[in-house]
Amino acid sequence: MRRTFAASLAILLAAYPFAPAAAQEPAAAAAPLPLSVAHSPVGCMVAGTNPQLDAGISPDDRVQGGRVYFHSVLSTAFYYVEMMPQAGRYVGVLPKPRAHAGPVTYYVEGVGRDYSQTQTAEQSAVVVEKAEDCRDKPLAALGPGDPVRVFSVTGGTALPPGFSGVSSVVAAGTGASTAAAGAAGAGAAAGGGISGTTIAIVGGAVAVGVAAVVITTTGEETNPPASPSR
Repeated sequence: MRRTFAASLAILLAAYPFAPAAAQEPAAAAAPLPLSVAHSPVGCMVAGTNPQLDAGISPDDRVQGGRVYFHSVLSTAFYYVEMMPQAGRYVGVLPKPRAHAGPVTYYVEGVGRDYSQTQTAEQSAVVVEKAEDCRDKPLAALGPGDPVRVFSVTGGTALPPGFSGVSSVVAAGTGASTAAAGAAGAGAAAGGGISGTTIAIVGGAVAVGVAAVVITTTGEETNPPASPSR
């Protein structure tokens, strides 16, 4: 009897050589990758043309958009243009710097879907009359020549000093998101009636508060904002 039991046990152990593994704890979720901006700085812009800047902003599933902040040597107040996705990159087109605008200070900012932000270091680009004058400085690509809509960080509506080719200025109120300001600008453009020095004020509730967006279109530079932007 004892031999029969031992033989049966040996058969069972041979069929199931390993005991069932204990249930494993679920793996901890990996921390999301931080938002990052990859940009090759430019050091030269040609007066009277629209400098086009590009950057890689990642990871893709966290990116809401990008912005290029800039100002001329005539003011410390920053303005920005929105960047648009293009061929796997984000592209922003600045208004046309005048010959006396340089050096132009700029930096690129990435904006996450959660409204987090990350940016490059500030860069400086000289402004020259023709591309040959850049010498060994990296030249900004030539963007479309259409007038550019810009956003004012200080909340003013004056055109950015030292630049031309601006279609409108949007005063980005405190707490206003890029999407909210952009929607207000698009609505004003679609409705018409914004010309000369006409000003439209739009109150909008945004994700992080209520802000007033002021849009103005004009043809010439006016006095620069008095307060610095940062």
